[in-house]
Amino acid sequence: MNQVKLRMTILRLVTVCIVGILIYNLFHIQVIEGRNWADMADNNRFRHLEITAPRGKIISSDGVELAANIPRYDVALADEQDSIKREQAIDMLSQLLDLDVEDIQDRLAKAGARFKPAVIESNVDFETVLMLEEHRHLIPGLEIQTVPQRVYPQKTVLAHVLGRLIDGRGAEGLEYQWEEHLGGKDGFSVVQVNAAGRPVEDPVNSQPAVPGSDLHLTIDAGLQQAIQESMQRVLEKLRENYDLEDAWSGGVVVTDPNTGSVLAMVSEPSFDNNKKYSSSAWDANLPESSRVRSLSDRTINTRSVVGSTFKMLTGMAALENGHVTPNERIYDPGVKDVAGFTVRNYGRSAYGNIDMRRALQVSSNVYFGTMGNRVGREQLYEYIDKFGMTGLAMGDSDENVLKNAGFTDLSRGEQVYSLDYYKDRIKRGTSFYPGDLVQSAYGQRNEFTVMQMANYVSMLANGGTHYRPHIVREIVDANGETVELFPPEVLAEQDFDSDAVLAIREGMRAAASGSRFRDLPFAIAGKTGTAEEWGWDNHAWWVGYAPYDEPEIAIAIHLDYGGLGLRSEEVARDIIDYYFDLE
Repeated sequence: MNQVKLRMTILRLVTVCIVGILIYNLFHIQVIEGRNWADMADNNRFRHLEITAPRGKIISSDGVELAANIPRYDVALADEQDSIKREQAIDMLSQLLDLDVEDIQDRLAKAGARFKPAVIESNVDFETVLMLEEHRHLIPGLEIQTVPQRVYPQKTVLAHVLGRLIDGRGAEGLEYQWEEHLGGKDGFSVVQVNAAGRPVEDPVNSQPAVPGSDLHLTIDAGLQQAIQESMQRVLEKLRENYDLEDAWSGGVVVTDPNTGSVLAMVSEPSFDNNKKYSSSAWDANLPESSRVRSLSDRTINTRSVVGSTFKMLTGMAALENGHVTPNERIYDPGVKDVAGFTVRNYGRSAYGNIDMRRALQVSSNVYFGTMGNRVGREQLYEYIDKFGMTGLAMGDSDENVLKNAGFTDLSRGEQVYSLDYYKDRIKRGTSFYPGDLVQSAYGQRNEFTVMQMANYVSMLANGGTHYRPHIVREIVDANGETVELFPPEVLAEQDFDSDAVLAIREGMRAAASGSRFRDLPFAIAGKTGTAEEWGWDNHAWWVGYAPYDEPEIAIAIHLDYGGLGLRSEEVARDIIDYYFDLE
C-alpha cells in the first residue's frame, strides 16, 4: 500500500514538473519572446515566383542572330494581408510609376493568386528600377522581376518568316510553327521574404527553367539583306522613272538546287519585327490600295500570274511527249490565230522560223501558244504536277498533295490550286474562256507562288529532282546538343529526257545573255516574264540559275505591278553579284 502511495506521489510530482515546464515555455513564447514571434508572423511571407524560360534563338547560316532575348524588368506587387501596408504600397507605386490607383488595384484583383506577385508595369527602364529600389522600404511586397524579352536584332530582315509572339507564345511564322522547340519550359521558386521583400533563406522549393532550343536556318542573312535593299531600290526606280505607282511590293526566293535549302526568302514591303503590326509600321507614302498595303508574305501566301516564265514547262511537255523536236522550226509572224484565239507577241514582233531554243530566247507567244494547242490541257497540267507546282485546294484533305512545292517550315500559307482542281475545271469545261489553253501555255492564266516558281527552276537546274524546300537546318538545345538535323529530302525524281532538258536550258542561257548579264565571268540561265492582270499594271518576273554549267543557286523574283519582266533582271544581277562576290 505504501509503495502505491509513493508511486502516486512521484507521478504527481512529475506531472506538476511537466505542467510547470509547459507553462514556463508558453509564458516565454507569449510574453518574453512574444514580440519577436509576432514580428516574424507579421513580416515573413512565402512567395511563388515564376521563372520565365528564355526562348531559343533563331540563327542564320552565317551566324547572325535573327531572333534573340534581352533582359526586361517588370514591376510586380505581392499580396499583402495588412490593409494599411497594402494601401501604402499602392499609393507609392502610383506616384513613382505615374499610374492611377484604380489601375493598380484592378491588376492586383485580376492576378488572383495570393502567393504570386501581380505584374503592375512591364518593361520599365533601369532608371525606374533604381528609383523603386531606393524606395523599396516604402513599398511592402515590391518585386522587381527580370524576364527575357524577345527581340529581333536585324529588325526588318526576314520579318515575315520569323513571325511574332502574342503573350509570350509564337503566333506566326517560325515562332509559331516551331513553338514546341523554341518555347522552353518555365520554372518556379518558392521563397520566404521579410517585410522589406528580401529573401530570408534559401528557396523552400524550386524548379529551374529549361531554355528553348535554337533554330539554325539555311538562310544567309547577308544575302537576305542585300536582296531586300536591291528590291527597295528597284521598286523605287520603277515608281519614279516609269510611273508605276503601285510598284511597292514583291517577293524573292533563292534556293540551293542541289539540296532544297532556302538561302533567302524576301518579301517587300517589310517591317520592323520589334513593333506590333499596325499602320505605324508602314511607310506613310504607300498608296491606299489594299493589295499593295498588305503585309502578307509574298513568297508563299500570294499567287500571281507568272507570264513567260511558264514557257519552259510548256516546252518540256511538248518535247517529252513528241509534239515537237528541239530543232523543229515553227513560223512566227508576230500575230497568229491559234485554235480560234489571236496570239500576239510583245510589240507584235515577228521572229520567222524559230526552234525551241530561239523561241525561249525571244519569248515567242506564238510558238508556245502553238505548243499548248498541241500538248492539250491534260498533259500541260500533268507537268504542273511533275514540277511540284500543285497544292491543296480549298476543302481538299489529301495530305499527299503538295502545298508550296512541299515547303512546310512555315504554316498558315494561303491554299494553292491542286491538280484535281485543274482537272475538274477541264471536265466542267465551262470555266474556260476561248483561248484559255493557248494563253495558259505562255503563262497568262496560271497563278503560282514565288516558292513554287523557285522549286520549278531548281528542278530545271538539277535535271528533275524535287527536293523539299526548307529553311530550318538544325535544332540545337541549350547545352549545344543537336536535337534534330534536317538533311536534304527528295520528294520526287522526274526522269526527264536529257535532250529535252538540254534544249530548255540552252534556250534559258540564250535568254539570259543580254546586256545585264553579259559581263559575268560565267554563263547563267534565266527567263523573264511579263504577267498581265486586268485593270492593273503588269507584274515583272524573272527565274533562273547560276552558274549555267554547275548550278549553285536558283532564283525566282516577282515584282508586283513592276511592268516589264526585264525590270526584275536588276535584282537578279544584284543577287548573283553578292552571292559570287563579284561586286
